Amino acid sequence: MFPRFSKRLRTFPKLALLINRNYTLLWLGGAISQIGDTLFTMMLILWIGTLLQNQSAAPLAVSGVVLAAALPALLIGPFAGVFVDRWPKQRTMRIMDALRAVLVCSLLPISGPLPLPLALKLTIIYLVVAVVSGLSQFFTPATRAILKEVVPQEQLTRASALTVGATTFSWAIGPAFAGICYVSLGARWAIALNAASFACSWVLVGRMRVSAAERRASAQSTSLWSVLTELREGLRFIQGQLQLRTLLLTQSLYSFGWGIVSVLALFYITQNIHVPMSLFGLVSTAPPIGGILGTVLVDRTAAKVGATRVYARALLFAGVMVVVSTVPNQVFIDLVGFTLIGIATMQAEALVGPLVLFATPSPLVGRVFSTLGTVTTLSSLLATFLSGYLSSTLLQGVVVHLPTGELNATNLLYIGAGVLIFMGGLLASRQFRKLQERNHMEMTYLKTDNRRSQHR
Repeated sequence: MFPRFSKRLRTFPKLALLINRNYTLLWLGGAISQIGDTLFTMMLILWIGTLLQNQSAAPLAVSGVVLAAALPALLIGPFAGVFVDRWPKQRTMRIMDALRAVLVCSLLPISGPLPLPLALKLTIIYLVVAVVSGLSQFFTPATRAILKEVVPQEQLTRASALTVGATTFSWAIGPAFAGICYVSLGARWAIALNAASFACSWVLVGRMRVSAAERRASAQSTSLWSVLTELREGLRFIQGQLQLRTLLLTQSLYSFGWGIVSVLALFYITQNIHVPMSLFGLVSTAPPIGGILGTVLVDRTAAKVGATRVYARALLFAGVMVVVSTVPNQVFIDLVGFTLIGIATMQAEALVGPLVLFATPSPLVGRVFSTLGTVTTLSSLLATFLSGYLSSTLLQGVVVHLPTGELNATNLLYIGAGVLIFMGGLLASRQFRKLQERNHMEMTYLKTDNRRSQHR
């Protein structure tokens, strides 16, 4: 008995690994950091809402956090990719973690009873959020790019699924824990926990063992002209690759559609299907729960059917389910629909990373991921603005009568979002089929050419 127990104990560290040691450390660091980010974001919303309690400017002040986080992605993101491709990925991630931890800690003095004007407090919060978001534009592409170094190519889909699953899990539990943490402990503890999460990520990433080639920095010119030249090279590469162009377009459509769904979720759940505000958080966990299940299934499904087919079918299914679950205005149907939508969308999200890595050489990975992130962020921002504007102005009071019930502005915008996501799936299906046909023709030509050369 004891020898068997000792043998199992010796093999436990290997069984606990996710793919390999390096990826396990990377995954743990990212998961801890993501949970800290979620707690921090939700805490900021609650904190600002408390500071401006019962004031008409409260919604605008809260939206300022979203804007402060999004602007660096639009302004810095594409250029950050150039430097990510130049710099050692591991060192870049550790530097960004250290800087983000220090910046988040700078909010501790103003989170207490320090007598500062409200406008100054908000300005400091927005500046810290903006700078932290700017640093994340370097950290996130570096995390995705280093996967080629630490994960075998045949395991990339599984690695991406595990990473997306950790992100989905953090967003499933983050809002609930943020509320409990803020009410019982205050803003200081949430700030300290987020800073500690960056410190944990710094330690774990530092324990990774990477090749000597990855540790070497690129001694290239840092002039504006050289940066712009390399940025143009990355954009031209994307333009010349059908798979990357397709992903850029489909992810833009998906981000726009899902942005509409996310912005109007509160109104749809509380007004259309009449769920009490106290249960809003519970109903909102349906997509993340489905998303976790989707990431569990995606590796096996992609191995059987193919990554491109699963990606396209996931978007098609998600688009249909957004429309189908929107029309009846029934709680049970919506809960099932939201869960199925979560399964499909997270499968698509998990496959984006591997599809980009399969089509991109290592020296260009940072630029490709940064460009993709910038475009999707812009699409999501446009969706946020347009959906809020249309529901408050042009579509306000519009009601469409159907045998199953009435459709208001929120329903109509949800249907439009579903159609956009479905169009993204159609585009992906068509373009990837064209890519497969082209690859098949090239393979046939190469085989024929080899046969001819052998006969000669």
